[in-house]
Amino acid sequence: MYIGEILAKNYFDVQSDDSIGFTLDKMNELHTTQLPIVDERDLLGIVTEDHLLSAHDETQTVSSLMVSLRFVYLYEYQHIYDALQYMDAHQLEILPVLDKENAYIGVVSIIDLLSAINETLGNKDPGAIIVLELGKNDVSFSHIAHIFESENVRILNTAVRDIPDTTKIEMTIKVDKQNISTVVASLWRFDYVVKATFNDGSQDSDIKERYDILMNYLNL
Repeated sequence: MYIGEILAKNYFDVQSDDSIGFTLDKMNELHTTQLPIVDERDLLGIVTEDHLLSAHDETQTVSSLMVSLRFVYLYEYQHIYDALQYMDAHQLEILPVLDKENAYIGVVSIIDLLSAINETLGNKDPGAIIVLELGKNDVSFSHIAHIFESENVRILNTAVRDIPDTTKIEMTIKVDKQNISTVVASLWRFDYVVKATFNDGSQDSDIKERYDILMNYLNL
């Protein structure tokens, strides 16, 4: 999904000749502490609530604070993951967006971005979550996918992160079903470590205990 597809519908920008008091009121109205300063379609930067509150005269224009504005933006054709990375790195609540001619076209808000990522990850669909612990050199996406396919369970998304101070990674897998007992059993059978499951309809959080019960049943 492109950044340009999720532009905020509210007008978040103010002009350089708007007063500091007006800009503070707009921040309060939009429930944000950051606003882009735009003249015509030229982005001049982002002003923060702290900048405005540090001014001694609220009748002054925002242009009097130009030296302290942050100049950060992305383009409409970039991916929403770029926006997530950028907003996290720069601690942004809103992200100004430009078109390919470098003209300002709007902002992405953190709320709209989270909603778009939730949709991209298939997280709006019901289903269970399985968390695996794997060695960094033991990851076989094709084998893991084959296990899920053999149990007629479709993977909606996966995410991988390094486990700090170890040689292991954590893989989080969202699937399209809540009844995942057979998948968990198959993963254990192939020596995969299932750290946790969520939204699987079970009240028992001890995965290993459930697996042992299942194996005892199968050995009867």
